[in-house]
Amino acid sequence: MHQLGEYEVYIFDCDGVILDSNELKIEAMRNVLERYFSDEDLIAECVNYFRHNFGKSRFHHVAHFLDVILDIEEEWKEELKQLIIAGFSKQCRKLYLSAELSPSFISFIEQCKGKRYVASGSEESELRDVFVQRGLDIYFNQIFGSPLSKTEIVKNILEQEQTSNAIMFGDSESDMLSAQCNNIDFVFYSPYSNVKEKMTELCNFHNYLIVSDFSKLRPHS
Repeated sequence: MHQLGEYEVYIFDCDGVILDSNELKIEAMRNVLERYFSDEDLIAECVNYFRHNFGKSRFHHVAHFLDVILDIEEEWKEELKQLIIAGFSKQCRKLYLSAELSPSFISFIEQCKGKRYVASGSEESELRDVFVQRGLDIYFNQIFGSPLSKTEIVKNILEQEQTSNAIMFGDSESDMLSAQCNNIDFVFYSPYSNVKEKMTELCNFHNYLIVSDFSKLRPHS
C-alpha cells in the first residue's frame, strides 16, 4: 500500500462511508416490504439478506427476495419488483437528504489531490441528484452507481483514468471484492459497517488498513 497522498485515484463507497445511511436504508427496505407482504419471518429474512449483502444494487436484492425468499409466482414478479424498487427509491431520496455525513469526511477528501469518484450500489441518477442537492458533487470528478456492479464501476474508472494507482474506501465485502478484482488497494471504514466483525477479520487477513475516524487519515502528512 502506498502512502495515502500518493494515489492518482480515490474511490469511495457512499452508504456507510460518505453518509451514515446504512441503518436508514435497512429500515426503508423493511417499510416497503411490509407494505406488500405480511409474513414477518419472511420479511425478516429479506432484511437480513439485505443487511449482510450491502453494497449490491437494489435490483439484485429485490430479485433475490422475489426469486428465492418470498417465492412469488412468475406472473406477479415484475409488477412487485417495480413497486418495491419505486417505493424504496422514494424513501432513499428522503433519507439521503437527512443522513449525517461521516465525521471529518469533507476535510479528508479535500486533502486527496488525485481524482475522486463515488462507486456505489445505490441507483446512479438518484445518487447524483442527492449529491447535487447537498452540495457534495463538487468534491468528486464523477458519481457512479447501479445498475452497474461496483466491480464494473471501478474497472471503468481505472480505464478512464488509465491508471491502477488507486484506492477504494468501503465498509462492505462487495467494496473489498471490487478493489481486489481490479487489483487496487482497499481501506475499510468501520464505524457504520453492517458486517464489522467479518470485515475486520478479512482485512486483518489481507493486511488492509482499518480506520474508524477520517480525521486520523492525513494524505499529505
